Amino acid sequence: MNDETINVTEETADYVPEMENEPTEEPDKTAALEAEKQELLGKLKELEAELLREQIKVKLLILGILPEKLEDGAAMAYGLCLAGKEPDAAAEEIIAAYPHLKAVRRELPQFSAESAGSGDGFSAIRKIFSTR
Repeated sequence: MNDETINVTEETADYVPEMENEPTEEPDKTAALEAEKQELLGKLKELEAELLREQIKVKLLILGILPEKLEDGAAMAYGLCLAGKEPDAAAEEIIAAYPHLKAVRRELPQFSAESAGSGDGFSAIRKIFSTR
């Protein structure tokens, strides 16, 4: 019986239980990894939202929105995307619902003027002011 006791005692004297050291360190590591994971997930969600806003802006520009109204239209379309619409469909719906946001192409009158002589438009103006 002494031999068995000595063997067990010798084995237990050299035995350093790993389980006792790990549980105190493991929650710290787990908590740190979980915090880092949550931080990365938050950043990922922010980047996805920013990408969605930029996709909406590109679609609105393709559809012909006025550049100065781009942010307003993008905010409205982003709200529709949060409600479940696709970015393309949301942008098209905003342009259809708010036509005043869309750029209207206007034809500007074209003037042609000869550079010299009495036939150009500037000579008539010069005559008006030269008689005074």
